[in-house]
Amino acid sequence: MKTIKTARLVMPAIRLPDDDLDMHLEFARRGVGGFCVFGGDRATLPGIVARLREAAPHPLLFAGDFEDGVGQQVAGMTRHPPAAALDADAAELSGIRTAVEARGLGFTMVFAPVADVCSNLANPIINARAFPDAAACAAAYVRGARRLGLRTCAKHFPGHGATGEDSHDTLPVVDASDETWRTRDLPPFAACIEAGVDAVMTAHVACPALTGSPTLPATLSRAVMTDLLRGDLGFSGLLLTDALLMAGVLVGRTEPEAAIASLEAGCDVLLCPDDVEGVLAAVTEVPEKDLEASLERMAASAEALPDPLANAAERSLRTDGDVFVGDGPHPLRVFDPFGGGEELAAAGGWAWERLGGRGGGPGRGLAKRVFAVLRPDRAWGGELGLPDEVCKAMREAEVLVVLGPKSLIPAHGPALRVHGPGQDLETLAAVARELHGGTRFSLKWSGQCS
Repeated sequence: MKTIKTARLVMPAIRLPDDDLDMHLEFARRGVGGFCVFGGDRATLPGIVARLREAAPHPLLFAGDFEDGVGQQVAGMTRHPPAAALDADAAELSGIRTAVEARGLGFTMVFAPVADVCSNLANPIINARAFPDAAACAAAYVRGARRLGLRTCAKHFPGHGATGEDSHDTLPVVDASDETWRTRDLPPFAACIEAGVDAVMTAHVACPALTGSPTLPATLSRAVMTDLLRGDLGFSGLLLTDALLMAGVLVGRTEPEAAIASLEAGCDVLLCPDDVEGVLAAVTEVPEKDLEASLERMAASAEALPDPLANAAERSLRTDGDVFVGDGPHPLRVFDPFGGGEELAAAGGWAWERLGGRGGGPGRGLAKRVFAVLRPDRAWGGELGLPDEVCKAMREAEVLVVLGPKSLIPAHGPALRVHGPGQDLETLAAVARELHGGTRFSLKWSGQCS
């Protein structure tokens, strides 16, 4: 039992499609806490996640480096602009989109936002991963992702942006005074904590002003991880190491030794060791009483946040009276600015079934002129101008169905309008999920279009 309990603090990497899935299924059965997923595709990844969950004796925490959207790792998903190109509004929308796609694949947490301030333009590892206004943007990302049900992780504490070296290859040194650090590097992490960030990831960098040593990685410093982060900043969430396979934490020590030192410093989760077996064995030697708080935080983090999009479509449709749009001479017209994605095939099928009313369907006309607009926006908020012929069709329609936010739809058109669900850019994904599940809707009056 002790082996399973302590193994929960280890979170291996799974790299698809090359890794041996049977090996990771065995890690799941032995009680690891979750997996950091690299690669995969939207068709097969949900099934892999489900198999790993079924093999485990407790809920697993699935996370990914989706800083630039889920498409950064998973084929077929959305790739966003880098953080350096985003303002706070766009960062929040990036968090929203990432949350919807990640939750749909079975993920619980995103290893984002990057809260580092890139103060060294020669920085080889942070660079464009940093926001231009780190405090405002990182906090906005946290709010956006959590609002759509995805846990977030700010990284890399206490800051990797002032370095000129990559902690994958060596131990970088942050040569800054305590005052400079508090003025420059601290605010984004404090803002993320204020915004409700669920986790913080460490940086394998030396910070002599904070640790008193030019050779001790911050990950292994109790003064930084416990006294500063938990004490001074009041952070009570999950604290993960950066990957234990990185050279920055391995100078003069093995992975198992780094793992034990990380736990002693106050870290909860040992992320992405290369020597998984060695780290699992090392963790079993730590008295369970010393790990109880970490185990509790890991268990809490593995539980998914409430999904605000569950039944969102049904809740969002306006309810002012049924509309008869049965048999007639008019075809259903559907406009999708982004082309026919898989979920929109389902949306089109639903529209025919529901808008066809009493006996209507594909190949048969409708009693009213119905026009459906699907996904009328971009993932990070850039306005999409609708073609003239689309605006004309909307003006001529008697019923307008908008699957997506109404903000980008011109303020003219039919008296009857159905829109849903809500005003979040990516709640269309909730509609798609419910459509695939066979949820039934009825059209309702929604008043004059505005």
